[in-house]
Amino acid sequence: MKSSANKSAKCCSMEKKRLVEDLRKCDMSSTSYAEFHRCSRAAARESGKRSRACMLS
Repeated sequence: MKSSANKSAKCCSMEKKRLVEDLRKCDMSSTSYAEFHRCSRAAARESGKRSRACMLS
């Protein structure tokens, strides 16, 4: 059980790093607030899906 919790924690930690990097990419590539908003929402949506998968694994 402890191994499973450790695996989930590592997965969530990696996902947070991935989200931060994705948001940084959105910030660097966007030329308007609306474009940044769309990009960041898409990144957050995908990150949420991956985070749920981490919690279930």
